[in-house]
Amino acid sequence: MPPLFIERWGVAVHQALSSRAREFHTHQHVLDLVALADPIETLAALYHDTVYVQVDLDVPQHFAELLAPLIHKEDKGWRILPHCAVDPVARDVLDVFGHTAGKVLTPFSGLNELASALVAARELEGVLNRDQLLALATCIEATIPFRDGEGDGLTQRLLGLGVSAADVEAMVRRAVRLSNNDVGNFAEEDPGRFLDNTWKLLPETNPTLLMPTTYGVHDYRVALMKMEVFLSTLPAERVFHAWHGEPAPQVHARRVELARRNLDYAVRYLRAKLYSTSIIEALALESGGDAPIDFFMGGIPEAGGPPMRRLEHFLPSLPISDGLEPVLRRLLEGGRSTASSFDTSPSPLAAFLYCALGEARTVSGFEDSRRWWRGEVTATQFLSAQPGFTTRAIALAAIEIATTRQESLLSLAKTFV
Repeated sequence: MPPLFIERWGVAVHQALSSRAREFHTHQHVLDLVALADPIETLAALYHDTVYVQVDLDVPQHFAELLAPLIHKEDKGWRILPHCAVDPVARDVLDVFGHTAGKVLTPFSGLNELASALVAARELEGVLNRDQLLALATCIEATIPFRDGEGDGLTQRLLGLGVSAADVEAMVRRAVRLSNNDVGNFAEEDPGRFLDNTWKLLPETNPTLLMPTTYGVHDYRVALMKMEVFLSTLPAERVFHAWHGEPAPQVHARRVELARRNLDYAVRYLRAKLYSTSIIEALALESGGDAPIDFFMGGIPEAGGPPMRRLEHFLPSLPISDGLEPVLRRLLEGGRSTASSFDTSPSPLAAFLYCALGEARTVSGFEDSRRWWRGEVTATQFLSAQPGFTTRAIALAAIEIATTRQESLLSLAKTFV
């Protein structure tokens, strides 16, 4: 291919992955996928996240003209236009995905993957032959996550497109390999690294977190809550897939085992953080209303920057409960593997509550939080139901940070016994 073609394709992919709203679906994610990939798998990895509308808030500008005849944004999603079923290359992509013209898709029903496959196929039309374009679309279709039986569905659709059984076998095996690699962080040996990637996803689905120092306590709690709901209802068996020996049975079993363990730690970690965040949110509401979370917790320290006053600096030392889970305690006290753009790596307030109350009472506090979120109790009733010695300690520590609320916080602290 002429060098300028390579340049055009490379710059377009680079621009698509460079959205400032992306923290996980970035260049590094793509490079992680292509490390041991074959050429078709590499192309699929490069293109599979080029469209990510809920993060970028639209299709990338430089692909908008290409996609305009194929999909159209409406109030409830993106409609597949009739031309998509007429254009031969686009129709093949549509058939690989099992969609028809007129269907409305959302980011949660495969929109991003279909649009990314359409971009890849139209960009490389006339360069790759039909079977190669079908193989490329097959790989991208398989990156729609957390489904059952995708290999069998792809097999039937490819056979229906006239692809030979031998070629279908190779295409689907490759697609399953890329699909598993795409969610490979679920099989991290270190739960802290799995949580790192979880935290990178939070601002992609909660844009308010992209504004450090200004997002509210409520915004932060809602972001954590949505992630907890998702991870707590995700079966480990739906994360990774095996098809016709890809991967080897022992490899697949180990991945599922690690995914189950990581999901368990992540959910327990999120519930501990949600409990501590709920106490801060309730104190904020009862002392004057919601405010930026840094207003109550203190500033996030920057490398090489000045020290920050933080709420945890004013918490008392309390006896440590018996029977704490060591990995969960390490994650809360020591932090995730790296810091994020909007949050500290350690969770000192959650660690304070976890160590002082133990896991059973922390879980009970989380359940109390959920009753409050559902409107079954008021913020005052929620706070009153918590152990007074920890809630009072947090309120008194918050006085040192949220100085404009000293009087109201002190009044609240006196009620916790």
